[in-house]
Amino acid sequence: MPDAVGKIMNALEESGHEAFIVGGCVRDALRGAEPADWDMCTDATPWEMFDIFGKPEKTGGKNGEYYSGWRIFDTGAKHGTVSILINDKLFEVTTYRIDGKYADNRHPDSVRFSRSIEDDLARRDFTVNAMAYNEKRGLIDIFGGREDLRAGIIRCVGNPAERYLEDALRIMRAMRFSAQLSFTIEKNTYDAMNKYAYLLHNISEERIREEFVKTLTGIGSLQSLDRCRKVVGEIIPEAVLMFGLDQKNDYHCYDVWQHTLHVVHYVMNTAPLKLAAFFHDIGKPPCMTLTEDGWGHFYGHEHMSAEMAESVMKRLKFDNKTTALVKELIWNHGIVFQQTAKHARHMLAKFGEEKLNMLIELELADVSSQAPSCAEERVANIEKFRGIVSDILEQQKCFSMRDMAIDGIDIMELGVPQGPEIGRILKALFARVMDEEIPNEKDILRREAEKML
Repeated sequence: MPDAVGKIMNALEESGHEAFIVGGCVRDALRGAEPADWDMCTDATPWEMFDIFGKPEKTGGKNGEYYSGWRIFDTGAKHGTVSILINDKLFEVTTYRIDGKYADNRHPDSVRFSRSIEDDLARRDFTVNAMAYNEKRGLIDIFGGREDLRAGIIRCVGNPAERYLEDALRIMRAMRFSAQLSFTIEKNTYDAMNKYAYLLHNISEERIREEFVKTLTGIGSLQSLDRCRKVVGEIIPEAVLMFGLDQKNDYHCYDVWQHTLHVVHYVMNTAPLKLAAFFHDIGKPPCMTLTEDGWGHFYGHEHMSAEMAESVMKRLKFDNKTTALVKELIWNHGIVFQQTAKHARHMLAKFGEEKLNMLIELELADVSSQAPSCAEERVANIEKFRGIVSDILEQQKCFSMRDMAIDGIDIMELGVPQGPEIGRILKALFARVMDEEIPNEKDILRREAEKML
């Protein structure tokens, strides 16, 4: 564990208290993974910790930044939580506690501090998160978390129904941990998830969004999302029509839902691409038509999916930038890339390098999840197109107006007054450069501009 964590725990123990690392850091350490956070718990109350570590200060400090050095902050003392700053890094320490009733299915109405680590572990969500460790007592594991960790199981601590009625967000967390760890969900824990999924309507959209994105970016998202359809349907009811919808054509070997999950699985692991993959065909059900011989078509589903994705993402309080990016990727995911430099340049001009690469990644994942009889050729074509794009970028060829060898000032020097005529000339020259009719060289572009005048 980090030296700072050891210093905090030693300070508590030297003052006559217990201290443990607890929760996710213990779980990750046992898995051989690097913990993202190091949470600690103790029998010391917040006020006892203030005596040990110093007078509490408001979070923020000067200019909204924390002071460096050893300091303690009241980040939730009434619920038992303080934060200790060592070398510009915050560490959370929480007093052992017993939670009261949860009237809102999210937050305890009251908390009671305890002197027992066992009491604190009993209030936690899943067995793999209900373990604590210190060097004196070793691993404290009263609910079989280590065994479940070895078996790859997500299991509620105690009665699953009670855990979800206390805090319905735990339903999303079960799905998320299943995806992140690629674990299965124990039957009683799973059955209670489905029974109480409706309680998710009591949870804020921001928390739902956070857990959903973490689920999408988990290594086991395909299996987790598929098994947790009931949960997905509660938070995104628009997705329900995808479940089991036969696409009724030879291009697809999966129904719409299974195809979607495979695209999520295959696409590069960034949040915008995972979101675009999840929503890219959500508009297929309302767009589906059948020919007389029963062949399925989905005309315009790209645009329908983009609009539906935007609606869902706004409802879940995604930021505008991410929402716009995901919408644009979905709107354009039906583009058939041509294996020509001309097409590649036009695509670079339209989307820019970063966005075009994202669109290529989405398209690769999409066609890789289609029927093998057509996927192989389509993947090869996209890879060839990506190679052409890479060559153009390597050669630093012109693919946007700002890459032109002349600009508006050069056109004005030819006698054109400031106004829309300058833009018209530049666009016309740019189109000819893109089509390789003329090279992107200043003297030649000036001569062509003079001809146009």
